[in-house]
Amino acid sequence: MAGGTIDTGNLTIGGAKIYYNATVGHPDCMGTAFQIAANSLGNIVSADITPENTYVEHYTSNLGKQVKDKEVVTRSAININFTFDEMNYTNFRKFFFGEASASYVLPLQNNVEEGSAQIVVDTAIGRKFTYQIPKANLRPAGGMSLNPESWHEAPMTLSVLEYIDGDYSTNATVNASWLACEFGRIDTRQ
Repeated sequence: MAGGTIDTGNLTIGGAKIYYNATVGHPDCMGTAFQIAANSLGNIVSADITPENTYVEHYTSNLGKQVKDKEVVTRSAININFTFDEMNYTNFRKFFFGEASASYVLPLQNNVEEGSAQIVVDTAIGRKFTYQIPKANLRPAGGMSLNPESWHEAPMTLSVLEYIDGDYSTNATVNASWLACEFGRIDTRQ
């Protein structure tokens, strides 16, 4: 059936786990070794992956009517918007652009947070995949909810950045691999 569901095995229910490390082009980001507790952003309440494109449209005029005959993308971005509810030291540091100082977080000391990330969708129902991202920017995306009748939550955005020659890498082979997929890659082999 055209436009209908062909394989119900492709229907998916479930959330995402997000792993992040402040090393751009992290050598483990291409595999499951990246998925360790130290890189986990904890419980993710909600997440969405949003491709954003800006288009330039072209129209031709014919008998007093303009019709679109061409459309091209002039700007592209991918953002992962998510909300976490684990108010731990590491997440506070990231949310407040902070630096670590003993058991304190010093807000607004680190205004650029770039690193590598993985978005892991591992569910019992439907398609599993892992989006491996060599370079991303992590930043707050709104206010931290401090509702006394609900769990505290904080929205964040992970912006996918282009991995270019010269970005940090401790392994030349990994660097060459990331250059071939400069906006990351989505592993669907699971």
